This record gives sequence, C-alpha cells and structure tokens, in this order.
Amino acid sequence: MADRIPVTVIGGYLGAGKTSLVNHILRSAEERIAVIVNDFGDINIDASLIADNDDALRDGVLALANGCICCSLVDGFASALETIANVSPAPDRLVIEASGVSDPAQVAAYCHGPGLSLDAVVVLVDTETIRARVDDAYVGQTVSQQLSAADVLVLNKQDLIDASDAVAVHEWVAASYPDALIVQASNGVVATEVLFGQTTRGAPATVTSVPIAFTSWTISASGVLSRDAIESLMNAIPDTVIRMKGFVVLDDVPDREMVLQRVGKRWTLRRGQLRNDASISQIVCIATDASARADVAATLDGLGFTPA
Repeated sequence: MADRIPVTVIGGYLGAGKTSLVNHILRSAEERIAVIVNDFGDINIDASLIADNDDALRDGVLALANGCICCSLVDGFASALETIANVSPAPDRLVIEASGVSDPAQVAAYCHGPGLSLDAVVVLVDTETIRARVDDAYVGQTVSQQLSAADVLVLNKQDLIDASDAVAVHEWVAASYPDALIVQASNGVVATEVLFGQTTRGAPATVTSVPIAFTSWTISASGVLSRDAIESLMNAIPDTVIRMKGFVVLDDVPDREMVLQRVGKRWTLRRGQLRNDASISQIVCIATDASARADVAATLDGLGFTPA
C-alpha cells in the first residue's frame, strides 16, 4: 500500500457545491494533496494558496503554497492521471472533481489502476433542489446514477432551507440510499476525517480527539483471521462508526495483507501487498461517539479477536 495513492472522487450535479468542497479541502489540507479539476479557471482557487513564484504553473500543474498541487483535465483524464503519477515527490492523496453531468462510478473505475487506490466516492447534493432534480424527465437519471455511486452523500446548502425541509430530505435520502454515509453541510465545509480514510502504518493505538467531535482509534489484532469473522464484525459495527480502513491477515489469503475499507455501511476487502512474517491486523476506526469504542471492543471479544 505504501506505493499506492489513495483517491477520493467528488461528484454531484451542476451547482451542488463541488468546487466549494475542493477549495475547503485545499484550505484545510494537512497532507500534500493533488487535485484534478476540469479547468483551473473553474475552481477559483483562493489567491492566498497559489505559490508566489514564476514556477507556480509548470507542465500543466499548478503548485500551491501549502504543498498541494492542481492538474487540469483540459488534455484528458488519462493524461491528468499520468501527470500526477509522474510528480515527485508523490502526493499523499489525490482528489478528482468529476464534471457535473458525469457518472462518478465511471471515474472511480480508473482509480484501481497501478499506483492508485480508491478511497471513496463523495457526491454533493443540493439539498434545496435534489427532489426536483431526481424527478426531472431530462436529468433525473443522471442525478440518480450519481447518488447511487456515492459512498458518502454530502447534503449541502443546509443554510438555504428550513429545518423541517432539511429533515425531510435527509429522511428521503437515507431511505433511498441506505448504504451511504450521509453528512450535512453548508458551503461545502465537511471534516476531512469523514471524506478521507486513514492508513494504519504507525497509527497510535489510543483514542485521539479530531475536529468536529469525532473520535478515532486503532484496532490491532494478532494471528490469522477468518473471512467470516470480518464479515460478522462489519455486520455488528454500530452506525456511529462512520469509517474504517486498515489491513487484515486472512486464513484464505495467507500470502498477502487484505485492505479493509468501510464507509457508512458499505465495506470491501481487496488484495494488498505481500505481507511480512508478522500476522498483525490493524484497522483505524472513526466514530461520532466515543462510546463506540467500547461497543466495538465488546464485538471483537465476542468474535475471538486477540489484541496485538
């Protein structure tokens, strides 16, 4: 996994707030993030972020003062991915802003290529207009496809509607797309702990506080695990655990670490790197309630996990 760049795809219909979210990510970045956008002119990057030198724009890459970079889709998606892949040093994370009429699932399909690892598909929703968009005879199918592709649905523009209307939209989205993690936001401001999964190499094993009252901790288990045990764990995780990501060692794939990824209720396992001699699984959890740690610990005990 060390040589793979985690990728977040940001989708959503025209006017949902994708550019606001990308700007928020760049402003609050604590990692070296690469962003692929439709065009530099579309994103309106804050002037304070643009590097103040003659080399700020070189070879189709816009360098930012905080170490992040932007690459335009003007020459095509494959070309932009190749440009990012050749950047040295490599970015810690890649964010791709899909166009407002594209299917983010198709964009995400490219993120399983060499050197990349899909983290999550985030779809922005204009809370004020989403019901009308879905019912629209011309764009409804496009909007529905975007929503169905989402691991994380950001109900944006909460500040523009009444509280009762916001509740109604939230309930409709939750019923229509039950596997997605649903987040409410205004002006595209979302905690990056929700948007980005975490890796576990060197992660602390103690509970730490992160912004917006989230709590994170690391599960470490020794020995080889069964796939059934992982499936049982995923089915028993409380809803307050919004993200999980890590590496597990399974008895049916003894030669490799398996990468576990969970966003909302969706979870996947895929082959990772060849493992070393140590049979230790590590999973980072992010939750909205500190009591979730005790709930997860009780579940682990019931499934026979051995703490590392």
